[in-house]
Amino acid sequence: MKKILFITVCLISSMFQLASAQTDSELLQQKLAKFTTIDADFVQQVINPKGEVIQKSLGTLAIARPGNFHWQVTQPDEELIVSDGQDMWLYSPFIEQVTIMNFSDAIAGTPFALLSGADSAQWAQFNVVKKDQQFIVKSSDPKASTNTFIFIFNKADNISEFVVQESQGQKSVFTLSNNKNNSTFAKDFFEFKIPNGIEIDDQR
Repeated sequence: MKKILFITVCLISSMFQLASAQTDSELLQQKLAKFTTIDADFVQQVINPKGEVIQKSLGTLAIARPGNFHWQVTQPDEELIVSDGQDMWLYSPFIEQVTIMNFSDAIAGTPFALLSGADSAQWAQFNVVKKDQQFIVKSSDPKASTNTFIFIFNKADNISEFVVQESQGQKSVFTLSNNKNNSTFAKDFFEFKIPNGIEIDDQR
């Protein structure tokens, strides 16, 4: 009787541990879900397979989940990417052109799809492996992009860096700083009013 009771307790304990255990994907989703907004400065470095920095840019990043996105490059050349969750505007003042795209199509297969508030169906398309403070994300679709995404969190559990590693070895490293939690944005901050005289390339 005691043996049967012991086995029963062990089985119940094992079942409870399995039920309560989180996958790495669920853990990453939980970490990202803590932030209703991301509001930070960024430095982007493009590094070639030899480890050489071949491009560097500075700017600000604002995300209000789900879907609202504001990416402002200030150096070396000004660029602005804005989305209201439905449309995305890519504005280049230098060439006086704005490209309009469907937001979900534009960010598909990129880390911004996860940062901006992916749904369960989108998360199901990725495999996630946790290694220390890093979460390594790869597409589970063999026909999709072979890029690897890496999300890195600091001790305060804020996103400090994310990386896009291309299959050919080149990578883009985005380092965040001055990250302010749960910022409040103006109602029209995630809308873009096209200036007069600007060429429009509508790809929706």
